Order: sequence, then structure tokens, then C-alpha cells
Amino acid sequence: MASSAQLDFNLQALLEQLSQDELSKFKSLIRTISLGKELQTVPQMEVDKANGKQLVEIFTSHSYSYWAGMAAIQGFEKMNKTHLSERADERRVIPLLS
Repeated sequence: MASSAQLDFNLQALLEQLSQDELSKFKSLIRTISLGKELQTVPQMEVDKANGKQLVEIFTSHSYSYWAGMAAIQGFEKMNKTHLSERADERRVIPLLS
């Protein structure tokens, strides 16, 4: 499985741009994404209680970095947060050098 360091973009920074209500909506949407089978093994309460950093840890410890990235992009798109999905997608395609 992936670690948060293996994501090609900083998902935590993008999630921190969401309000609490938006983060809750994102968590609900993420389970509806067809790729969400990976997340089905995680107790709903654990996801519900997670902040942005904890959600990234859940994503990357229970799924591959590709799935975590694609699920995040799809979640942002479903929320009409295209600026966040575009930033995530840009960094997935062209990873930033550290």
C-alpha cells in the first residue's frame, strides 16, 4: 500500500482548503465513487471523525496511491471544486520536484 509521501500531490493541503461542511461532504462522496471498494474496509466512523491529515493517512494506508489520487480528484469534481481537482490532477501528471 502507499504512504502519503508516495502521492504525487499534497492531498492534505487540498483537503485543508475545504470547510468542515465541505470535508464532510467529501467523505460521503468518496464512498460513492466506484473506486471506493478500497475504502469499504475502513469503518465509517473512522472516516467520519477524520480531519484532512487523518483522511490522507486512511486513504494511503488502505489503498494504492493511484486510487487515492483518482478518488480525491473525482470527489472534488462532484463537489464542483474544479480548482482543487485540477491542482491535484496537474500534480499527478507532472509531479513537482522537491
